[in-house]
Amino acid sequence: MKEKDKFLFYDTTTLEETVGLRERVQTTYIQSRLQERFLNETIRVKSASINDTGKYAKLLSTIKGLPHYCSIKLEHSTGRHTECITIWSPLAWNDRFLGTAGGGTGTGGDTYITKPNNTSRGLTLPKAVCNGFTGAMTDAGNTRMEWALDKKTGGLDWERIENWRARSTHFMSLVGKAVAEILHERPVRYSYLHGGSGGGRQSMVEAQEFPHDYDGIWASCPAINWNKFVLGGLWPIAVMNSYGHVLSPRKIKYFLTAAQNSVGGAQAYYRRGERVDFDANSVVGDRTKDGPITEVDAEIMTKIWSGPRRENGEPLWHGFRPGVLFWNVFIPIGAFYYSLPRKKPKPFIISKHFARWVAKNPKQTFEDITMEAYVKLFDQSVSELAVIGADKTDLTAFAEAGGKLIIDHGIDDPLIPVDGTIDYYEKLCEAMGGKARVDSFSRLYITPGDGHGSCNWHGPGITESDGMRALIDWVEKGIPPGALRVVQVDRNGKTICERMQVSY
Repeated sequence: MKEKDKFLFYDTTTLEETVGLRERVQTTYIQSRLQERFLNETIRVKSASINDTGKYAKLLSTIKGLPHYCSIKLEHSTGRHTECITIWSPLAWNDRFLGTAGGGTGTGGDTYITKPNNTSRGLTLPKAVCNGFTGAMTDAGNTRMEWALDKKTGGLDWERIENWRARSTHFMSLVGKAVAEILHERPVRYSYLHGGSGGGRQSMVEAQEFPHDYDGIWASCPAINWNKFVLGGLWPIAVMNSYGHVLSPRKIKYFLTAAQNSVGGAQAYYRRGERVDFDANSVVGDRTKDGPITEVDAEIMTKIWSGPRRENGEPLWHGFRPGVLFWNVFIPIGAFYYSLPRKKPKPFIISKHFARWVAKNPKQTFEDITMEAYVKLFDQSVSELAVIGADKTDLTAFAEAGGKLIIDHGIDDPLIPVDGTIDYYEKLCEAMGGKARVDSFSRLYITPGDGHGSCNWHGPGITESDGMRALIDWVEKGIPPGALRVVQVDRNGKTICERMQVSY
């Protein structure tokens, strides 16, 4: 069996169908019971059905191997907007709830109902029911790619932003557990939440602001410090624009290779946990297919690696470490990418979208931004959008409630600099009275060579099943996670590397 297919982390063989559940899968019944629980909320049960086909069909794809489950769709008014919440509950339930999350500026929705894959970090509804859990997701009422700005006024739609920031995930958690209890007529024993990237941000906000929603939370490559790091996709472009000089794809790749070679080559680099201290000026004069490396090339590379800074050198946020592949050519994935045949780089789409939030200009492209303009945009983001930072470090309430938190982040993440997560963890230790206190409820895993929420990158990462088993054992058996198995697979899903990773 390939690693991607090992997505079962809970034994469901002894579970039995809940007696009388089928009769309770009715919109009117569920509607009335929810109204009793949520007196001040406007909720409409759109549909309630049982799927006993063993599969779920969506457009041209079909997910097979599913247990019999009931699907409940709700509409919930958040004010001027309406969100859709989907809940799947297996007929044979293990008394546990799984919250699922989204990515980027999405919190969930039909596009996140995907075939279970153990090498992709982030829970989904199919993974939930296959493991005997009731699962829930919400689209937060934000179904467009760009939803934060009012197209008529250009101003921020704070209701939508708050839905995305915290409100929708919290309500999804409450109503998802309520539906599970209504259907099965017994209480939820344990609740878990796991998301990656933007879903990792959702997970961290739950621990920070709603400490009683979940017993166990796993935040993978979390997009915390949102109002600081997301603009980072504009920084390399701002540097090149300010110098009036584009660092070509071949040259930036040359710098990457040189940084990796300085510690023994790519394989040695991708096993390394420490930052590489590499001087870009050491390769000035070296020849590439795009000409020799110049002093200007080296200065630009140094500024990009160093991360956003003020004119006086004061750092604003973390950059990507020397040796990390954080850009792409033609494919718009990475902090920025080179669009061919145009060779001028463009920012990652979420960086551009968020910059529009800050500038309150739904049409601005930022392709001509300078370092001076970047600093002004950064300061505006920090001052005006502090509430969306997801960077609160006082987790006292979560710890006292008995909550357990696992965080992981790959060093070779091409979208979110790993040092932002390390920075958060160190501030967490400081705020909570030291690492020993934090270790009692939270563990951080920094994985060399690992990318952005997937085991298919330059080094191994935590699999879904290994991480969830560790979290469940910590919550339900009191066994703190030690070294976790990490796995690397190739494009075909074949395991090419496996080892154990200790916590930070």
